[in-house]
Amino acid sequence: MSRRFEAIIKQPVLLGYASYDVLHSGECGEGAPKPTGLEGVSPGRTYQERVRLIKDVLAELRERGLASVDNPVPELRETVRLLHNPHRRIYGWYGFVEDDQRVQGSFHIAESDDVAVLAAWERGQVLLEPVDADDLHSVVASLLPDAVEPIADGEIVVTPERPRRASNDDDSELPFVDRDLDRTERDPVQRKHDRVEQLTTGEQHFVMQLGKAHKSARGGEKVNEFPLHYYFGAEGAVMSVLKRSGPDPDDEPLRHLIPATPEAFLRELRAL
Repeated sequence: MSRRFEAIIKQPVLLGYASYDVLHSGECGEGAPKPTGLEGVSPGRTYQERVRLIKDVLAELRERGLASVDNPVPELRETVRLLHNPHRRIYGWYGFVEDDQRVQGSFHIAESDDVAVLAAWERGQVLLEPVDADDLHSVVASLLPDAVEPIADGEIVVTPERPRRASNDDDSELPFVDRDLDRTERDPVQRKHDRVEQLTTGEQHFVMQLGKAHKSARGGEKVNEFPLHYYFGAEGAVMSVLKRSGPDPDDEPLRHLIPATPEAFLRELRAL
């Protein structure tokens, strides 16, 4: 099981990515993998540059009351350790358009022993914020755009890969076939794939990909098999996720396209 975490930060803390990197290396070890979604390149190409960076970061933390001498305050250190080694975690990447510019970000929510923290990385800064450990899924939902309507379609289920389109030669033995009619107009399978492609590609106002993981009683981590995708485009919001028809890992997964109502989003996220 994960180590116990008790005293994490009580208020949001905004850090430059370099400051987060220094804190992570100091608490978790140089070269320790960063939490999923927060894996940026460590600044400081040489040993001397790294030493200067650490000195500058600690000076800034002292000015903000987040460090004493050369030690970050215990609550901040514990928060960084929680992100590195939680019992449960939800993570993801997102992108949106603002002033005709594409903005990309990512997040990692970590929970252990009834304490939880959100780390959101965007525009070169990392926001650390304590969150409700009993409702991590609602924390994720709060990251989605406000007042978004779902697509008008019902749920669409297709194979992960589009089947081969039949050629005109395949129609040679079929009676009463109008060869001037586009095949996709009379092939419901292709029409479904066309609709899925239409709703999940091209210009999107907002997109997000999410994953989940938790540790077992023996300490091993189980990561969900398939991520959940969220798309908000011109026709509304929709989710896409692969699901197997049964518990057999050899069962072929099918792609489910689901209108993204708030209730459906929470349901699908919990089911990961």
